[in-house]
Amino acid sequence: MSKKPILPVQETLIIAGDLMPLSAMDQLQDFLNFLSDHFKMTYWLPGNHEYYGTDLSTMPSNFEESIRPNILLLNNITKEIPDPEGSIELIFSTLWSHIPPHLTEKVTKRVQDFSQILWKGNQMTPQVYNQLHQQALEFLGTALGSNCTRKMVISHHCPSFLNYPKKHQKDPINAFFASNLDDFIQKTAPNAWIFGHHHSNIPPFLIGKTMLYTNQLGYTKFREGAGFDRSATITV
Repeated sequence: MSKKPILPVQETLIIAGDLMPLSAMDQLQDFLNFLSDHFKMTYWLPGNHEYYGTDLSTMPSNFEESIRPNILLLNNITKEIPDPEGSIELIFSTLWSHIPPHLTEKVTKRVQDFSQILWKGNQMTPQVYNQLHQQALEFLGTALGSNCTRKMVISHHCPSFLNYPKKHQKDPINAFFASNLDDFIQKTAPNAWIFGHHHSNIPPFLIGKTMLYTNQLGYTKFREGAGFDRSATITV
């Protein structure tokens, strides 16, 4: 982040999670200042890594916090963006994932979330993950039922296994990264859906009438940023 890989080519920046742990914000003020100085508005949706070192149960399911006057940290919140051609609704939800019971043991052993995130003073569990996923789905279902003609969902976790990165296919912990919401997407039909989480970049693809996008930097130390576009933009 110190190299500031994001180019300010538009007024609004959307960050779909895993920017930094919330507990580390005091150490990364220079980067936040860069965002504040170069974008009219930044919407920052927390990913799972934002909550490392945090007791997630102390945070409400729906929240909006001003990190700067023009940087909003938010989850399970809808923001309406004025536009000459008609308003656009940005619908933000971490989403989390649904972890099937038969994969609970493998996921718990291999995924750091279950040692790094707390829930009511104890380690996070797949059961809590599933509760958070269900809450997110309920929020998204309501938000996508609004009368606004243009809607874009921003989630951290992946809403589909379609076009899943080949290097991760057939790995049982994929249930931690993605959920099969293909039918939900076809039924609710947002115009676009941005996601992240699996640290890979794939071309945009359609589910029904919805175009899905991702643009992930990943861990630069592991050279996961192949295909990352410093100036990616989306038109809805």
